[in-house]
Amino acid sequence: YPHQLSGGMNQRVMIAMAISCNPRLLIADEPTTALDVTIQAQILELIKTLQEEEGMSVLFITHDMGVVAEIADRTVVMYNGDEIETGATEDIFANPQKPYTKSLLSAVPRLGSMIGRGRPMRFPVVDRATGESDIPTETPDTVQAAERPVLEVSGLTTRFEIRSGLLSSVKGRVHAVENVSFSLMAGETLALVGESGCGKSTTGRSVMRLIEPLAGSVLLDGVDVLKLNQHDLREQRKRMQMIFQDPFASLNPRMNVGTAVAEPLLINNLATRSEARDKVADLLKRVGLLPEMANRFPHEFSGGQRQRICIARALAVEPRLIVADEAVSALDVSVKAQVVNLMLDLQARMGLGYLFISHDMAVVERVSHRVAVMYLGEIVEIGPRESIFQNPQHPYTKRLLAAVPIADPARRLEKRPVSNDEIKSPVRPADYVPPVRQYREVSPGHAVMIWGEEWEKKDPAAIAA
Repeated sequence: YPHQLSGGMNQRVMIAMAISCNPRLLIADEPTTALDVTIQAQILELIKTLQEEEGMSVLFITHDMGVVAEIADRTVVMYNGDEIETGATEDIFANPQKPYTKSLLSAVPRLGSMIGRGRPMRFPVVDRATGESDIPTETPDTVQAAERPVLEVSGLTTRFEIRSGLLSSVKGRVHAVENVSFSLMAGETLALVGESGCGKSTTGRSVMRLIEPLAGSVLLDGVDVLKLNQHDLREQRKRMQMIFQDPFASLNPRMNVGTAVAEPLLINNLATRSEARDKVADLLKRVGLLPEMANRFPHEFSGGQRQRICIARALAVEPRLIVADEAVSALDVSVKAQVVNLMLDLQARMGLGYLFISHDMAVVERVSHRVAVMYLGEIVEIGPRESIFQNPQHPYTKRLLAAVPIADPARRLEKRPVSNDEIKSPVRPADYVPPVRQYREVSPGHAVMIWGEEWEKKDPAAIAA
């Protein structure tokens, strides 16, 4: 059923339904937004192949300029309901005329843009009226390396039992998170990346104890969250907050957004109602919304605006740790740039630690200090951002990086080495015993899982990388 699949898996089901009867015209409304880069590359190659074989036309609605460059022959740029620029994709990328088009293109995160830079970097902010861009700067050094890590995860394991009936015995288990360990300093961003269904969101939810893990420890400022009773857990939750992948599902449709953002303050007795109102106005301004929007309901906002409301709500209790689960995946490039800049500013000001769960490798390269790559519930490679991006070791890491779309229309006709292997299932028999994994240290802080023969023979993308 749909609730048993990850967000990316659900999107793939919708795409399969749409192309099942080989239509003459396919209207694709943000079809790859929720997908990780490898599946996105497969879907784009599939749509291109269908076009060639069936002569199918595609109206592709997207905010991802890398995808535009990869698939579109002609492009129409819209702003506030108006068509402001149209032409061949190559012309629009090479010589944009309108300030808004320039702002869209300058906000596109490009893989490799961080070579030689040690710290995360803000996105350029372009004035939509004039097209003038500011000069982005590196963030200050926010990592408090001398202190104890704000989050220490050790041996975290989360499995879901599969039964054929209510009272039947366990037939198998989904090994969603398997013996995962990492730490996160105050003021540091650790990015957790991997394909849809690899267990990264379950890891974030297990850290928050929204899902009860089977084993392991999660220390938040030295306190083991997994051993707390409900009362103590609520106290500890002030120190950790989560931004969810789907903002519409995580906002109560019957509650106006002012009440939703104020709710954490009132539940935790951190403000009176009048103080909460003032704080809500300040938080909405901080995330680029107008204070008077507090009286509106979630359905009156766009997807990007709803996500900013969720970020405001997470910041209300001034936490030490924020688990951002695909927090900017649903946003268009210019809003994504604003929200990422906002998160970097808040990190510099409040010393926030971010567990940044994402499949967008170009954004991850821009915002993270360290990166952990997950595959089938296990971390296969972890290390400083520059080590992972400049010197990837594991074949899976190489495959992820090779699949990132490049915002260059000149490369549109190139066939990319896309792996069409199905994602392996994390379902195991009930008596399955996970193997003991060995890691080797490539350089200080950069560890990679020692892989078996199954990776050696199958990976064209890794060879291309």
